[in-house]
Amino acid sequence: MRKLSRTLSVLTLLATLLLAACGGPTVYALVGTPRSIGTDGRVEVEESEGGNYLVQVQVNHLPPPARLAEGLTTYVVWFIRDGVAPTLAGSLNFNEEERNGSMLATTPYSQFRVRVTAEETRDVASPSEYIVADQLVQE
Repeated sequence: MRKLSRTLSVLTLLATLLLAACGGPTVYALVGTPRSIGTDGRVEVEESEGGNYLVQVQVNHLPPPARLAEGLTTYVVWFIRDGVAPTLAGSLNFNEEERNGSMLATTPYSQFRVRVTAEETRDVASPSEYIVADQLVQE
């Protein structure tokens, strides 16, 4: 009886570990660039229904955009794939007082680069040179 109980405990533990490994988002560290050395954060990617991926970006220790260059007012998140024009994922909801920002977006891609740039406006056609954070995602 004791052997059966122990076997069941081991099997339960293994099943729990397998389920934990399969579920939930994958988390990537978001790393600041030389333009914004103290910036850090995280990118959470989780497969959603229909084969798309839900991407949550959280960035901390951001300077106000105007500190990087005159005329910059906002932060924008891009999804970048080799051989394809960068995709505007959205603008970061930036809290200047707390120096952090976040956004939520979806993408059909499982491999892409998340790049955060400072921009003059939210609706730009391509990323500026003012890159503050960057991370490669490979699901």
